[in-house]
Amino acid sequence: MSFTGNVLTIDLKNQSFEEMEIEEGLYARYTGIVGVAYHFAEEFVKSNEDFVILAAGVLTNTRLPGATKVLAITKNPLNGTFGLAVGGGAFARDMKKAGYDLIILRDFSDKPIYLVVDDKEIKIEDASKLWGRDIVETTDYLKEKYRGSVLSIGKAGENEVPIALTLIDAIHHLGKGGLGAVLGAKRVKAIVVSGKKEAKIAEKEKFEKERKELIKRMRGDQVTKQYRDIGIMAVWDLWWKLGYLNYKNKSIAVGKEILDEFGVEKYKEKIKRSSIGCSPCLSPCKSLLEVEIDGEKLKTKVSLYLGVAYEFGVKCGIKRAEEAVKCHDYANKLGIDAMIFAEIFDALATFFDEAKIFEDEIGFPIKRDAETVLKLLEMTANKEGLGEYIGIGFKGLEERFGKWVRREVVNIKNMEIIFDPRISFGSESFGLLTNPRGGQEGPVTITVIPGRKEGSLRRYMERIGASKELIEKTFENGFNSALYTLAAENWLWVLNGQGICRRESITRSLDINVVSRLFSYATGIEADAEKMVDGAAKAFTIARKLNCMQGYSKKDDLPPSRLFEPLKVGDEYKVWRDYLTGGELGMDRIEEMLEEYYEWRGWSKDGCP
Repeated sequence: MSFTGNVLTIDLKNQSFEEMEIEEGLYARYTGIVGVAYHFAEEFVKSNEDFVILAAGVLTNTRLPGATKVLAITKNPLNGTFGLAVGGGAFARDMKKAGYDLIILRDFSDKPIYLVVDDKEIKIEDASKLWGRDIVETTDYLKEKYRGSVLSIGKAGENEVPIALTLIDAIHHLGKGGLGAVLGAKRVKAIVVSGKKEAKIAEKEKFEKERKELIKRMRGDQVTKQYRDIGIMAVWDLWWKLGYLNYKNKSIAVGKEILDEFGVEKYKEKIKRSSIGCSPCLSPCKSLLEVEIDGEKLKTKVSLYLGVAYEFGVKCGIKRAEEAVKCHDYANKLGIDAMIFAEIFDALATFFDEAKIFEDEIGFPIKRDAETVLKLLEMTANKEGLGEYIGIGFKGLEERFGKWVRREVVNIKNMEIIFDPRISFGSESFGLLTNPRGGQEGPVTITVIPGRKEGSLRRYMERIGASKELIEKTFENGFNSALYTLAAENWLWVLNGQGICRRESITRSLDINVVSRLFSYATGIEADAEKMVDGAAKAFTIARKLNCMQGYSKKDDLPPSRLFEPLKVGDEYKVWRDYLTGGELGMDRIEEMLEEYYEWRGWSKDGCP
């Protein structure tokens, strides 16, 4: 079977561990690891126990291209949700090779430790000499000492900063919402996983045939080739034209100088040195960068150069790409979520420019330059002065400066948003409201770009496993983004359950029938398209249920009023519109869509299962 059927539970307080078998029926019920993980999470939440669950996707040790994802579930300190975190690299594969589908951390250690999980032994080691080191230093040390993949926290995690995340092998991010802070509280500096166990495929010949056909499709796809060259920087110019590259609390798109400075031409010629991919991947979208600043060369790995450009160029307003790379490198070393940090920095800089906050109450001016960004990154990691409030998220700004901040900023469940619904109201933007982890983004599908025709949208919904009834209801009166999002969320969680990357370079060659066959051949569990979608939907509902147990409901899904103000893009002002008809939408219609979404999920009118 491609699943190991084993869970490793580590008691951090007693420095002990226990191996258990996972009931095989859970894999059949949820048709993927995500539901199995949430099954365990629900038991911990009911008993009010603090925990971290790491879960390896079902297909992550099968050499299937794109099957690389490890999942993490905990109570996110940024907002108290139990939403899913997903990360790439080789950690999931090496978890499987060590013999485990799940690793669960319980309780708290009294001293800094790191964990070594191997197919031969489990070790809990003293990390006092690593405590205080940055993520790159820690990863390099542990990789030299052990083979395998390393998950580590930085100074921000050690200091339990709510916007602290972890990095896998010092490049792949995992744990938006504060996983780094949770591990810091548990005094877990790092986790190393390794092993030599191979997946046992139930129907090997059929699986290999399906896998090879998938590889052939991927190699022939133009997007796969494009990703190998420039990754998702392929969308940079288009995003600028549409208005996704906006700042000043999401009120105006950036100018052409930012577009050019951080564009593909300079990236390829002067910054990128080589591509880096997850294992195994035919379209490596990550990269090794090299820049020169003040006569010194800096080499750094980045998961997305688009992130560097968006976070520190667009949001922070840094004028030179080289300086933005330096800031991103420092955020990674500290283990700070650069995306939300940059959004909060933009809010502070905007307030300062508009004379809503002043130098005498902060201690220094908020300038859109690398020096100020680096200073605030350090202060955030150390929970020092203004940095302590930045580390709490948007609620921290409100706590520091007053309730007026709430009217000025754009966030959902104390988390920033990427895909602005005023540009394109599809799954990416409606999913901001229903994402169990909080804002940031909904499932990225073909609606990320406006202008798709109804026929294309219908075919896409069919391909990802939406029922005929759901498809017809989606197009009953224009385009119901809520119901379309529901189908896209189920598809995303099908992929999560297998550990399959959702990047276009992977998913363009997949559909629900291909994934159901891969799952069935790998596990020996018969599952058609309907069963795959149902399993994912069950897992999604558990995540929502856990959030409702923390007091979340419809009131927390509503978008902020500022998003209903026009967004200036060039000479145009954009507002919320129906994706197909172009009719303008207001809060009343969004509330109606939410209620329709809840009904289709089988939840109450208040949004709880």
